[in-house]
Formats: sequence, structure tokens, C-alpha cells
Amino acid sequence: MPKITHVFKTYFPETNGGLEEAIRQIGRHSIRDGYRVEVVAAGAKSYELSTPDNITVKFHESLWDLYSNPVSLPFMKQFKTICKNTDILHFHFTWPTAEILTLIHSVSNPMVVTFHCDIHKNKFLKTLYRPIMKRFLKRADKICVTSRNLFLNTPCLHEFQRKVEEVPLWLDEQRFSGLSGPDKTIIDFVKECKPYGLFAGVLRWYKGLEILLEASRKFNGDIVIVGKGSLYRQLKKQIKKENLNHVHLLGFQSDSNLKYLIQNCRFVVLPSITPAEAFGQILLEGLYFSKPLISTELGTGTSLVNRHNRTGLVVKPGNVASLASAMNRMCLDELLHERLTSGTFYHYKMNFSEAVQGKKYSQIYESLTE
Repeated sequence: MPKITHVFKTYFPETNGGLEEAIRQIGRHSIRDGYRVEVVAAGAKSYELSTPDNITVKFHESLWDLYSNPVSLPFMKQFKTICKNTDILHFHFTWPTAEILTLIHSVSNPMVVTFHCDIHKNKFLKTLYRPIMKRFLKRADKICVTSRNLFLNTPCLHEFQRKVEEVPLWLDEQRFSGLSGPDKTIIDFVKECKPYGLFAGVLRWYKGLEILLEASRKFNGDIVIVGKGSLYRQLKKQIKKENLNHVHLLGFQSDSNLKYLIQNCRFVVLPSITPAEAFGQILLEGLYFSKPLISTELGTGTSLVNRHNRTGLVVKPGNVASLASAMNRMCLDELLHERLTSGTFYHYKMNFSEAVQGKKYSQIYESLTE
């Protein structure tokens, strides 16, 4: 039984985000196709666990975080052993520590790289890292991008066009089936809310949450924010200081609670401000539960998931007035809301179901182990 090892800087339960969910879904599909699956990641300490999905997760203690790059000495020491004990390495770009180690050790394993997004936060570091990134991508046997938009708007991928394949993310529907009911506190909370827009995800710099708070001042409903992350304390402080009583910061929620919050929201909103937002897992979840979407035009997969005026509204990133206007339209214009809602689930089923996309990774793995 061939073994696939996914390599990324974070994973459940240390962090809970869309990219971690994407790795889990790819892993679960691979297990159903007869592969063994392992995830290696940095963590607060070194430990190993086996998930209910039958994925083995190995965390390696991170000593420090350098520009969103966890540096782990245990991972460095174990890297050759990790490579030796697997059949396929599946990297999720970017984690510079792992990518540099791959070049240092001249890794010979078949390599898949899912290129989720380019480096955007620090232009100097991006320029500095570019030669290493190109060598790493040159070494890969297959580069997967989550959308055609991402490929077209990422020039560094163009020279590797022959080995680039578009594989959009999908939603593992089993995640939301067979769940217990939501907590009573969540049921009571929803009863007290006005019609609300829902954001869910890791609270990171590129998510546009400051823009969302500013736009909420001009919005006639409530805003519900689900998730944890580096901005949590800052957002909590701002909400309290500015008396934004219609904005509710709920922190991390179980899948049962998240399902209930999505089912009862008026719309899902993802106001990200840079192409670091490559896809947006919450947008898929919104489609699955037949909720119209509000997102921003970033030149990435978000506009593949949310088709303007078909499944939702797409606005300019960082534009408070446009975002506020879109949110108000979603609440006040019943005909618009009904029309957008009608196209959501069909769009999901035709383009983002596991049956459509999951088999693409299986075919890639098969081609590398023949």
C-alpha cells in the first residue's frame, strides 16, 4: 500500500483553517483509494497522533516563527527519515523550511506541489526567496494549482506550464453528515441575531477583517465572525472599543455549530484583500448549504467559486463602501437574494464535489508510482 506524506507548516488541531481542511480532504480521498496518508507539520511541541480519518499526523516542535515560516530543529533532523519512509511527498506551498531542506538533501522521491498562493506579505523576502522557489518548483514532478486564475496571475509558474495541472479544492460532504446538534448557546444566539453575514476562517492579515468591521458600520444587519488566529485579540479589542455591538466574534466553533451558523445566515462573506487568499474554503461551504456569497476580486480561485451575479456578489478588495453596499443588497433585495441562492448548490455540485476533483489527485499519484 503506497504511502503519501503531506508536508505543510500547520495542521489540525494546532490550527484550524481552510488549507488544513483541504489537506485533510485530499488525504481522506487518498485513503479511500487505497493509500496510506501521513501529514508532517510544525507544532507547539513534538508529538504524533492518529485521526478518526486514519491520517497519521506528526508534529515537530517549532522553536520560532520567522515571517510566518515555522523553524523546527526536530523536523530538520527527521527530514531524511521522513523522505526515506514514504513513496510520494506532497508539499503545500509555501513552507520555506521544508522547501530548502528538499534542495539541501537532493530528495529523490516523486514530488507533488500544490501551489496554494505566492508570497505576498513581504516583497523583499519574496525577491530574496525567488531563486530557491524556482529550484524547488523545477524539482517537482507535478504542480497543482487550485484555479486557472491563480496560474495566469502567478508569473513564476509560467515556465513550468507543462507540469502544471488545475485541481480545484472540494468539500468533503461527510464532514457535515452524522453530526450531533448545535450547542444550545448557539441556537439561542442565532435567535437573538438580526439577519447576519457570516465569516469563518483563520483570522489572518489578508482576510480583510478590518475592512469588514468598517463596512459593518454601514450595514443594517449583524456580522458573525467564526475562527481564531493572530488577529483575534486585536479584533476583540476593536469591537469593544468602538462599540460594534452588531459584530459577534465567536472564536473557534465545532463543525456542528458551524453547520448551524451557515444554515441560518443570510449570506457568507469573505472580504480578503490580497491574492494570499487563493480559494476560500468557507465559500465552498456556503455553496453547499445554498447560501449566496460575497467575496473580492483577487485574480485567484475565489472568483471561480463565487461567480458574480450568479452565486453571489464580487466587489473590489479593500473597498469599504462596495462591501457595505453588497451586504445591504443581500439583506434588502429579496429578488436578488432568491436568484443568487438558486444557483449555488448546482454550481458546487458540478465543479467542486469530491467525485469531480478528488480523482484528479488519485490519477496524479498513480502516474508517479507506476
